[in-house]
Amino acid sequence: MDNQDYENNWVKPVHRIGRITLLGVCLSSFLPVAYLYFAYGVVPPVDWIVKDILLITASFGFIWLIEPITFFPALGLIGSYEAFLTGNIGTSKLPSAAVAQDIARVEPGSKKAEVVASMAILGSIVCTVAFVCLGAVAGSALLGALPTDVVDAIKSYVTPAVFGALMVTFTIKFPKVIPVAIGVPLLLRLFAGSIIPSYLYIVFTIVATIAAAVIIYKKRISGEEAEG
Repeated sequence: MDNQDYENNWVKPVHRIGRITLLGVCLSSFLPVAYLYFAYGVVPPVDWIVKDILLITASFGFIWLIEPITFFPALGLIGSYEAFLTGNIGTSKLPSAAVAQDIARVEPGSKKAEVVASMAILGSIVCTVAFVCLGAVAGSALLGALPTDVVDAIKSYVTPAVFGALMVTFTIKFPKVIPVAIGVPLLLRLFAGSIIPSYLYIVFTIVATIAAAVIIYKKRISGEEAEG
């Protein structure tokens, strides 16, 4: 498939469908609020709404900008629409895409990798919905039957375990970049923890990792040209 066919048959339809679905979800999110207002006349004070918006923006504003940039190279175009539509990106969608691309042995960032990632995320969504339904029905009973220590361990260590496994996967594929990805936030934590807010660690780490990747890539290209 050449670039023009790829643009017409993949990129444009994905953008069209993705924008419609995301906009539909945004609008439908207001339906419960609209129902409470029109059916019962319940509406929070305006100052509460403004304060909540400011608080949420201050807490998650950087994440709104950072996550699309961070996740897009691994998720691809349609994978980004799927992931941001359904959530649980770091703990479910991103690991699924990364593992599927690794098993399929496709080049990260390529057209094949994007198709593989989108299929993997679809499978992840189906599994997530299935287990969420199961958890809604039997989750409370299951957790109630487990010892307290086990429940505490699940709450505390499942997410770090997922990210740890994901880090190992990328370490094997891109070992030269990992020292920067780990070293920058570690150094910030040790020497600037009282000065720099923790959410800025992500910003500095992303910038440093991208810079390291660009430098390594240019050196590799220069080496291949010199050998050729």
